[in-house]
Amino acid sequence: MENREVKRVVVIFKTHLDIGYTALAADILKKYREQFIPGAIALAKKVNRGGNRRFVWTVGSYLIQHALERGDDAQRQNLEDAIRRGDVRWHGLACTTHTELMDEALFRYGQSISKALDARFGVNTIAAKMTDVPGHTIAMVPLIREAGVEYLHIGVNGGSRVPEVPELFRWRCGEDEVLVHYAGGYGAPTVLPNGVALEFCHSLDNAGPPSAEALEDEYRALEARYPNAVVEAGTLDDFARAAREVQDSLPVVTQEIGDTWIHGVATDPIKVSRCMRLLALRARWEKSGALDPNGPEYDAFMEPLLLVAEHTWGMDTKKYLLDFTNWTKADFRAARERDGTDYSLFSPRNAHIFAALRDELREYRGESEVSSYSIFEASHAEQRAYVDEAVAALPEALADEAKRELAFDMPAIPEGTLRRANEPIEINGWRATVGIRGELTHLENPDLNVDMDASLGLFAYETFDGKAVADCFFDYGRDLKANFHWAECDFGKPGLRYEQSLERSSAFAVPDAIVKSGDALYISLRPEAELCERYGCPRRLLVVHEFGVSIKTTLYWKGKDAVRSPEAIFFGMTLGVADPNGWLLEKLGKPVSPLHVARGGNRKLHCARKLLYRGADCEASVCARDTPLVSVGGRHLYDVDDAYGDMADGLWYLLYNNRWGTNFKQWFEDDLRAEFETRVRGVQ
Repeated sequence: MENREVKRVVVIFKTHLDIGYTALAADILKKYREQFIPGAIALAKKVNRGGNRRFVWTVGSYLIQHALERGDDAQRQNLEDAIRRGDVRWHGLACTTHTELMDEALFRYGQSISKALDARFGVNTIAAKMTDVPGHTIAMVPLIREAGVEYLHIGVNGGSRVPEVPELFRWRCGEDEVLVHYAGGYGAPTVLPNGVALEFCHSLDNAGPPSAEALEDEYRALEARYPNAVVEAGTLDDFARAAREVQDSLPVVTQEIGDTWIHGVATDPIKVSRCMRLLALRARWEKSGALDPNGPEYDAFMEPLLLVAEHTWGMDTKKYLLDFTNWTKADFRAARERDGTDYSLFSPRNAHIFAALRDELREYRGESEVSSYSIFEASHAEQRAYVDEAVAALPEALADEAKRELAFDMPAIPEGTLRRANEPIEINGWRATVGIRGELTHLENPDLNVDMDASLGLFAYETFDGKAVADCFFDYGRDLKANFHWAECDFGKPGLRYEQSLERSSAFAVPDAIVKSGDALYISLRPEAELCERYGCPRRLLVVHEFGVSIKTTLYWKGKDAVRSPEAIFFGMTLGVADPNGWLLEKLGKPVSPLHVARGGNRKLHCARKLLYRGADCEASVCARDTPLVSVGGRHLYDVDDAYGDMADGLWYLLYNNRWGTNFKQWFEDDLRAEFETRVRGVQ
């Protein structure tokens, strides 16, 4: 349909909320409460006269809840009045999330914020939006529909790959479907066959509402673009109702899409582990009646965990770290000790990036051209504190239980029987063999009808060079002629290519000791010393397998140095099933095939709490308690093509990586515990 045939244009005014990124999260939320929300309300009062809607501000429901709870009396009243006038409106999701990181209860909690606002203000929200993150899991569809949402707009970051799906389609999961609207930006123009168009006036990250002058400029442009249409501000619900009229004619998609940014959740495995364990405790407490899901303590507990899954994980590297010079371990250590940074650390090699970014940097940071490592790291400490806030919201007895659950230390190897690699070990009804790399290579259990090869508990450490990073950036990036100056800082590592001493490598550890003690095997692993000294491989590794009806496998590490050069730590948890293509991934409580993913989606990395298999040979599952990011069909991180991995190459949990720039934690030096539970039963 040509623009002159359009009869109605729904204009959505929205600011992209990053809870962090352009400043500390607390400062961002304060700015919305004290400046952006009052500014949007004042603008709406000024221009929405005589029944003509010129400005309606759309935000995620979390921001509305936050402002109503944390604002002063005058701010709350001002916002309530604006909502009742229709000048400010939430959509059906709380905020943009790494959705696969959530469990069903956390996802439902996020949706409950919108539902509570609907009930309070007498509206019915049917539309939702995610912005920036390129994709999400199909497992969210039933949960969205459960909350009454029927239209989901996904606006993709301008430098990121867009999944190869129709612009408008019906995303179907089982008996449920939602109308999905994809845009290769935060929001792009769309015209429906019924003559209704959608236009976004979408300000950038934490940039606030437009000025009255910019608003009128926008209307002049839109009225010229659609000369015969009524152009008016509206809500996503308005467009969703218009889209209902054409929904039956839209294509159906049943493929998973996934999240091509999901590797970011493994940049801080401690934060993720704590969040996952608290969510597991929540399920136990709710089942026992210890935590009332309808009580105020529940909401106070879940809200900070929602912010763990929110897509902003710290401050922007290019605005607050500034250092694209110090990449080797020695240079990084020295720079971190000096602490202070400034724009000279963009270095002459990256001067073109700084020149292109300078206006943006000054818009957000003013005349300041200095920062520090400690400021950047403070933003990640702020993010970790969400978990502490969740624990603090609990009743004392539950808080004490949570603290015990989150505490850990590498256990000492107890006295027991020293065993050798490749020697079968009888242990609590099992017969297990440990291989030369310290993994379980064969399992037998006559009571469970199990006799299979395996690769359970295989530790692998990888490093990457500048070429691997650059190749990944150019393979993944979009519209780089326009976006290169900021996108390389976010998705690449400017200056790394010049560090020729950094090498690409992949290595396993070897067992120092294999000790059987009671129903457990303790396997002490020795990594290559050079990888610990030159890079960031943990110096001490211990794998404990506890044998019962299931096998509980726990990896502990200590002595990991912080490095800024790219690294990844994998842990193989593979069972030798007859049909490795039969594995499914449990996301948001739904089984999803890793081999049924749209092109341009994530075909290699997924967040999954559980891996599921049901074949002619056996039924099996692997449950991750701490680190849910899994690489399917081999170890994948910097290879971002559309090929599926070969499932015969195994299932590898990606425990840690620092591929991300953007606002993610880019070095890690904590001790870690990563626990998995494997269940397998042969078919009689």
